[in-house]
Amino acid sequence: MTSKLPPELLQLFTPRPPLKHVNPTDCPPDQHPAPKVTGIGAYLSELLSAPPGEPIETPQQRKERLKAERALQARDNIIRGISTWDPSLNLQATEDPYKTIIVARLHYDVTEKDIREKFEAYGDIVSIKMVKDTEGNFRGYAFIEYAHESDMREAFRSADGSRILGRRIVVDVERGRTVKGWLPRKFGGGLGGTRIGSKEQNQQQPGRYDPAAPPSGDRRYGDRRMASSSRHRGNERSRSSGRTSYRSSRHHDSRSRDHGRDRGRDHYHDRDRNYDRDRDDRYGHRYRSRSPSSRPMRRDRSYDRNGASGSRYSRHH
Repeated sequence: MTSKLPPELLQLFTPRPPLKHVNPTDCPPDQHPAPKVTGIGAYLSELLSAPPGEPIETPQQRKERLKAERALQARDNIIRGISTWDPSLNLQATEDPYKTIIVARLHYDVTEKDIREKFEAYGDIVSIKMVKDTEGNFRGYAFIEYAHESDMREAFRSADGSRILGRRIVVDVERGRTVKGWLPRKFGGGLGGTRIGSKEQNQQQPGRYDPAAPPSGDRRYGDRRMASSSRHRGNERSRSSGRTSYRSSRHHDSRSRDHGRDRGRDHYHDRDRNYDRDRDDRYGHRYRSRSPSSRPMRRDRSYDRNGASGSRYSRHH
């Protein structure tokens, strides 16, 4: 195809001339001296006399060091917070702590009206204190003071684990001013079971945490396992009873079918016997033996016409 191009374009495809060979300036390549390779034995004395260097921290060591520093800092903050924490000095708290309950794990969009509509069913409410941070954002828990202690106890027993705005809540009594030596969760106290340790130890089900209860795995699945085992036993019992009833029904059906079949067979046998009896009575001479002695006598018409001698009746062959 390139042969058909015009000369102006063929010049574009013309290769360049080869480079001119130039001899090296120092010596020919075959006479160039090679590098000398020696061992490290000559530098052993220098390595032994060198000053020790600083140890290098590995990523795992750095991670552990930062973790220990954060734990030490958190412990210092807790110690300082405990020394200054006094719930009796809280001016925003309710008046009577023995008539007050705390409602936690609330939805962040919940309002005081929603809380009042939920907890007024247990008695008259004096006040509702919704806890907020310094910027005015709701922190997810509130304190409710009832007019009577009996109403507070009823709400404490009945409202725990219920839902507000589709979220399960935790209801407990106020312990900061009623229990001596009580500390909140931020200072290492509290009764919550969601941050005890591993996932198997932490509480997963909604509601109050009971320290005297078995571990979380048993708390979480104990009742469910009992219910499932009882349900399994009930299902097995129902299946076995169902299988027994099904077998008995099948046996009954088979016996009924056999009995009906026998009755039908007897009916047909009786009908056949009756039919044979009637047939013998009506048409017995047709179905008797074919021997000449057993055949019926018929009148001989030839005798009447010809007047021949002999018997007037003859056997029909």
